Order: sequence, then C-alpha cells, then structure tokens
Amino acid sequence: MSKIAVLGPEYSYSHLLFLKIFKEGELVLSNRIEEVFKQVVEKKVEKGIIPLENMLQGSVRESILGLLKYRVKINKVYTLPIHHCIAGKSEKYSKIASHQQALLQCSKFITDKETLDCSSTSKAMEIATQDAAVAALGSKEAALFYGLQILQENIEDHPLNSTRFAVISLRETAVEKNARTSILLMPQKDRPGLLFSILAPFASQNINLLKIESLPSGKKMGEYVFYLEIEGNQDHQPIRSALSSLNKSVEVCLLGSYLEVTL
Repeated sequence: MSKIAVLGPEYSYSHLLFLKIFKEGELVLSNRIEEVFKQVVEKKVEKGIIPLENMLQGSVRESILGLLKYRVKINKVYTLPIHHCIAGKSEKYSKIASHQQALLQCSKFITDKETLDCSSTSKAMEIATQDAAVAALGSKEAALFYGLQILQENIEDHPLNSTRFAVISLRETAVEKNARTSILLMPQKDRPGLLFSILAPFASQNINLLKIESLPSGKKMGEYVFYLEIEGNQDHQPIRSALSSLNKSVEVCLLGSYLEVTL
C-alpha cells in the first residue's frame, strides 16, 4: 500500500482531499508543508499533497519555495472548495488561531480580533481544545473531530473560495491531452529585457501562459527565479521548441505535465 504524506494533524484540508481522492493508501501526517517535500524526496512516502494556490490569497509561498528547493514532480492538481468555520470551547474567545492562509481568507470576519498563526488549520483546532480563550478557524470536519462547538460556518470572504492542491512525487505522469505544465526558470543573470526574453518563446509558439510568479532565489539579494504554468504537455513540439530556446539563456526545470480536476 502506497504511503501519502499530507499536512496534519487530522482533518486539515490536505487530509480532507486525501480522503476524497485516495481510496487506498497509508496516510502519513506531517507537521509542516516542507516536511511533506522531505518525506517524498527521502523516499519515506511515494506521494505527497501540498496546497498550491488559493482563489483569494494566491500562491502558497511555502509550497512554491518547496518546489524550487526539492524539484519534485507534480502529478495531478485538484481544486477543492474551501469553507471555513469558527469553533471553540466557548463563545467568549479572545483569539482566533489558524494557518496564515486561512486567516487571510476570512479577513472580513476577523476584523479586530487577535490572531495566532499555526502550522495548519487542524493544528489550530487542536490548540483550541486546550484553551477556551482560543477559537480555531478551519474545516467543520476538524471541529467535529476535536469535539469543539461550531460557533459559525461559512466565514470565508467569498462563497466560492477554493484552493488548488498538487499531488507530488519523484516520478512524472504520462498525460495525453488537456494538460497543464509547471516550470521553474532560473536566469543566469539579470539584464534589461529579461522578462520579455522569457515570455517571447511562448508567444512565438502560440502557447497560453496561465501563471507566472517571481520569487527570491535564496542565493543573493535581488536575484529571482520564475515559476510558470503553461497550457499543454511538455512533450508537445511547440512547448519543446519554446523550452529549447529558453535553455540558451536560463536554466529550465520541468516540474511535470498534469491534469487539473475540480471537485
């Protein structure tokens, strides 16, 4: 039976996705997103689940940095509706605990409340069981699992709130059509027109650029790498031609081609 690492404790949103998509598989709970990457790279698990991007707050930076650091492959991406509740032992709470992404997704509800940043939404629920002054923000399933009182449901800023999660491993998956491809580009040096030279090969091959994000290389101040998502399979000739052109001026790291599924 395959082992799959997810951000824990139980009933985090990563765990909820695991329950939906893996009918078989041994769950391995991790304390932080980076630990999921480490478990995969060290071959302690076959696959991992990481939150990739939220509809309201954009990319989950810890995950994008993990892709840069560990160079794993993305096998599939799932979009999961995210509906937060506030739960606790008492209605007289003074602090709200959750993962930073979840707190930002519920900014209208939180307003002037003091917040406590946690490693996951389910960890916040665990903390709320130990302190009546703390209410946790997370899934209804987590609140019920930890025996907390659900004080209010659907407190996210937008009713269509959702998060994209990636299934990662050390192996690439074969995808025939309707694929999306993720790429990391590491420029050799900064120069005028750098971004144009990165985008031009995709435009000339009529490739749809779905996402681009810059992030620090972690090597020196002012040095950046680019994370891209493009439409199509990395084995298709137009994409191969574009990447071949880019290889002359930037280091290209392919993170895999995969299907997107909305749940």
